[in-house]
Amino acid sequence: MCFTSFPTAKRGQTIKAVNDVSIHLNQGEIVGLVGESGCGKSTLGRSIVGLEKPQSGPVVFDGVDLGSLSGRRLREARRAVQYVFQDPYASLNDRQTVGEAINEALIIAGLRSQTEREARITELLNQVGLATTVRGRFTRELSGGQRQRIAIARSLAVEPRVLICDEPVSALDLSIRAQVMNLFLDLRGKLGVSCLFIALVRQAASRVYVMYLGKVGESGSSEEVYRNPSHPYTQLLLASVPEADPATERRRNPPLTTGEIPSPTNPPSGCFFRTRCPLSVEACAEAEPVSQEVSSMHKAACRFAGDLFAKRVSAA
Repeated sequence: MCFTSFPTAKRGQTIKAVNDVSIHLNQGEIVGLVGESGCGKSTLGRSIVGLEKPQSGPVVFDGVDLGSLSGRRLREARRAVQYVFQDPYASLNDRQTVGEAINEALIIAGLRSQTEREARITELLNQVGLATTVRGRFTRELSGGQRQRIAIARSLAVEPRVLICDEPVSALDLSIRAQVMNLFLDLRGKLGVSCLFIALVRQAASRVYVMYLGKVGESGSSEEVYRNPSHPYTQLLLASVPEADPATERRRNPPLTTGEIPSPTNPPSGCFFRTRCPLSVEACAEAEPVSQEVSSMHKAACRFAGDLFAKRVSAA
C-alpha cells in the first residue's frame, strides 16, 4: 500500500496525492493507469521510480523494497526501473545532440569504453526506429515524435526491465501517436520490458487501474473494465470519450454527474466519489467502500458494483 502526500501553504494541511494504492506489474506486461487530471496517476509513477518519496508503503521490485536500499544497491535497482516523461520538449536538453543525450545515460550506467557506448547508441537508435544519422543533430531540430523516440532510447540505454510511461503520446500529433504506441508494443515483444502506462491505452494494456482522488476505484482486465465498467466513476470516465461518428454521438445517453470535484485537502467522508455520484445514498457517507470482486480478476470499490456489473452483462 503506497501513501504519498504533499504539504500545502496552509500549516498542518496536506494533500494525499496517493492514498492507500496497491498495484502489481508482471514481467513483460503492459498495465494502464487511468483517471482524470489530478487523480494521482503521475505521483504514483514518480513514487515508484523514487522521484517522489512515499510517506509509507513499500515499492517492491523482485521481492526487494526499493525504499530500504541505498548507495550502490539503490543505483543498481534504479537501472531496472526507468521513466518516460510526458513532454519530450521538456525532458530533453536542447543544447545536447542526440548522441550526447543518450551517451550521458550510458556514462551514468557505467559503460566507460567510448567504443562500447558508440555501438550501444547505434543499437538504441535502430531499436526505436531512427536513422543513425540523427546522432549528430541537436534535439531541438527534431520533431515531437522523433524527440519522444530519443527519450525512449535514453530510458532503454541502461537495459531496464520496467518502464513507467507518463502519458508518452499525449504531447504528440495524432498522426504519430499510433507509431509511438506500436513502438512500445514492439519493444515489449523484443525485449520483454514491462510497462506501466499512465494513459488511456485500451489497445495495448492487458490490465487497467482506474484512479480517483488518490485511490483506485476499479481494476481488472482491460476488456472487462471497458466492456462492463462496474464503478460509477469508470462509467462517467468512459462516457466522456466522444464518438467519432456524429450520429452515434447524438444517440448516446451518458450517465449524469452532479457536484464539483472535491478538494484533495478535504476529501468527503466515506466514498470519495459520493459527492458526484448519481447513485449516492446516505450510507455512502458513513464508511469507505471495500473493493469487491464482480467477476474473475475484476474489482470495484463501490457498494453498487455487483448490481452495475449484472445490469451491464444482462444488457449486452
